[in-house]
Amino acid sequence: MFLLYTGQCNCIPSMKDIEEKDIEDDLIIRCLSGNADNRDMDELREAIAASPGTARRFFELKNVWDATPSPDDVNSIDTLESLSRTLDRIYASSRSGDRLRRKTMNIIMKTAAVLALPLLVLSIFLYYAGRDAGMNAGPALCQEIKAMPGSMVHTFLPDSTEIWLNGGSRLTYRQEHDSPRLVDISGEAFFSVAKDPKHPFRVHTPSGLDVEALGTEFNICSYSTDTLTTVTLTEGSVRVNDSSAESSLSPGQSIVYNANKKKMSLYLGNTDKMISWRDGDLVFSNEMLKNVYKRLGQIFNVSFEVDSRLDNAILYATFEDASLDQILSLIRRSTPLDYEVVDGYEENGRITGTKRIKVTSR
Repeated sequence: MFLLYTGQCNCIPSMKDIEEKDIEDDLIIRCLSGNADNRDMDELREAIAASPGTARRFFELKNVWDATPSPDDVNSIDTLESLSRTLDRIYASSRSGDRLRRKTMNIIMKTAAVLALPLLVLSIFLYYAGRDAGMNAGPALCQEIKAMPGSMVHTFLPDSTEIWLNGGSRLTYRQEHDSPRLVDISGEAFFSVAKDPKHPFRVHTPSGLDVEALGTEFNICSYSTDTLTTVTLTEGSVRVNDSSAESSLSPGQSIVYNANKKKMSLYLGNTDKMISWRDGDLVFSNEMLKNVYKRLGQIFNVSFEVDSRLDNAILYATFEDASLDQILSLIRRSTPLDYEVVDGYEENGRITGTKRIKVTSR
């Protein structure tokens, strides 16, 4: 499981939430470290759904996890060498008077602070967690998540809704007291919405299209650089509207909304294909080449300049867990297409700092 999380959840638990049973720290750590199985994920999701206090504890502990140096960083510290240097300084200080002794002690304390950073972060968390336990307050739940270009994020929102966020996407979640659950999305996300009839789940897109659901599963693709927004329903039901028209979806249906024309079009889509990116796959079946490169550009945050004579060429391809340079190399080897990095450059076969790529026919 790959987690990323930015932003913060400014949440203070109420006494009622504190009295509810917490999830085990070992379970949270397994999920955050990517060592959880499906049973662990289900247990965590159920625990978060059962208690707002438990949800807050999960995100508080996740903040600590994200702030703590990775094992690789810690393992890179040569403790024997550091100890040897420290002892040498202590010995020198015993012969150099009070001034040098004070300087040496400052060095020791700075070294200890670096080595003890994980413990310091955890101590601060435990202190504030204990302090918050004696307070009664209930500010808004909030969270912000980003997926870097070419990556994917899989995590939970504070209401226990499970989400997958595609590359180059950004999502914010907020809920004030007893108000609806509000989400703003720029990019692509798949939602498995936690059921809560009293608090509707509403998603706002850059195109102005809004989606409302209670407990359901659906995919939204709405990048700010694109005039088209696509909503695909896999389970349950959703309502979509743009303030002038409203429509409902059934499982297996997709709506494509054109922001320029203010028009919705309903389709019976291939939902497996539409959500294949959750598993790291990109599936193109009978896709026009210009649409293939548009999607690659959204996910990897690059722009393509495609020869207009190739716009309507058709591509059949499936890419599994492939980077951008791997995808372009595969297309180059299996089709009469070539590409040239116009802005940015190639280094050892990898595309670095790319802004624009020109696609031509050989």
